Amino acid sequence: MNFSRRDFTKMFLGAAALGLVEAANVSKIFAQTKRSMPWLSAQTASGEGFWTNLKIEGTIPKSLNGTLFRTAPGETERFGTKFNHLFDGDAFLTSWKLNNGKAELKAKFLNTPQRINEQKAGKMIYSEFGTNAPNTAKGGKNQASVNIIEWNGKLLGLSEGGLPTVINPTTFDYEGETNFGVIPQNLSFTAHPKVDAKTGDLFAWGFEKGNNGAVHIYQIERKSGKANLLYKYSPDAFYMIHDAILTENYFVLIVPPMKYDIGALMTGNAANMGEAVKYAENEPTKMLVFPQNNQGGTAKPTEIILPSKIVFHYGNAFETADNKIVFQAIWGKDGELLNVLNNWKREDSSEEMFKKLTPPTLQQVTVDLANKTYIGATDLISDVEFPRYDSRLTAQKSRFLYATERGYAENAAIVRVDLESGKSIKVNAGKSRTYGEPVFAPTTSAVNEERGFILAQGYDADKNESFMEIRDAQTLEFAARIWANGQHFPLGFHGNFYAGI
Repeated sequence: MNFSRRDFTKMFLGAAALGLVEAANVSKIFAQTKRSMPWLSAQTASGEGFWTNLKIEGTIPKSLNGTLFRTAPGETERFGTKFNHLFDGDAFLTSWKLNNGKAELKAKFLNTPQRINEQKAGKMIYSEFGTNAPNTAKGGKNQASVNIIEWNGKLLGLSEGGLPTVINPTTFDYEGETNFGVIPQNLSFTAHPKVDAKTGDLFAWGFEKGNNGAVHIYQIERKSGKANLLYKYSPDAFYMIHDAILTENYFVLIVPPMKYDIGALMTGNAANMGEAVKYAENEPTKMLVFPQNNQGGTAKPTEIILPSKIVFHYGNAFETADNKIVFQAIWGKDGELLNVLNNWKREDSSEEMFKKLTPPTLQQVTVDLANKTYIGATDLISDVEFPRYDSRLTAQKSRFLYATERGYAENAAIVRVDLESGKSIKVNAGKSRTYGEPVFAPTTSAVNEERGFILAQGYDADKNESFMEIRDAQTLEFAARIWANGQHFPLGFHGNFYAGI
């Protein structure tokens, strides 16, 4: 009989559950596979389904009612083709619904037309970000696997491969794509649109997929759903711009020297987009400050030169009375990170590959708009990612920021940083466990950063099972841990909590 490693894993866990194998030996046998915790936390989802009778440790606060929606690349291979990049894989959606102290869990692959085509064909047809299909003639996919947000009664699944994907929030059914009435079909769309907390409007950007790679910046009205083009900006290269910041009067793109080498793609020296992105460490980072009022299309961005950095995510941002912008950024300078991302899902990836990286640092950065100068940055904490805060304060000054320390690694931690004092507190996941992104869930209608809970999906390697943990936002004290009924789901990147859904 020919068993795959996955078949063996399922059989072994089943034997452990029945008491045929001592549970204490589970972790030892998994350790012998030499698979790293980052690999395990990104492994192919074990199944789809809907579960109500979930095991709960602690008590779910009855004041916490709503749903945490998450999305992730859901696979490590496709019909025998093994993936390389952390971004590779069809979108896998999860929802943890909390109501009156009870929990429900839903998990499902998003059945896009491309996924359905591959399922029918029984083979990989479309290339991924870091893995080519055996026949690349069909091109790539528009995966909704990086972020997921609520928009006018629907969910929008986001990546950077195309337009937003419309998803039914109850069934997780695919309902097409949206261009908000005006966005060109050949435009990418950010996975990190910014929601103005006062108006509900969405600020977003995307790149033209043509020759010049022009950046389009849009303001999308919450009430009408209509998109208005604010700016069209042509950079001097194809940059990897993953996130942005919003202040009361400005939309800000920060352009790190992370470039796609189009020449390498054209000549075959880079097999795919994952291999083509490079860090030009000797070039500066550029900060482009666009007025939200574009003065009838005549306004120009203010450019400020920042130190050369690798950056994927920002915290909050605000303007000061003396015409400065202050924001939080997770800065790094180790170009090897791009190579690690491109080999994350390889079965021979090891803990050593991750340990060799120089960790990034969360900094609070200040720039002077009037003089167009970088003033400086204050170090807050090292080796963190996925910064979050009370989103009701977007574009305003906020005091607390949450992040994951050593995310995907064993004994990762949730960190709470006081941006005023610089002090932080943290809580670790524990042996054989790790955490993903921490999401702030408020429990009051009035804005109060200390009245709410932190929700974080995690993974337990000993159990080979996912969980969702609830902790007090002020103290990080444990409230509850909800287990996934024996299922494991990839941690992925981002999600959002919505009250009352």
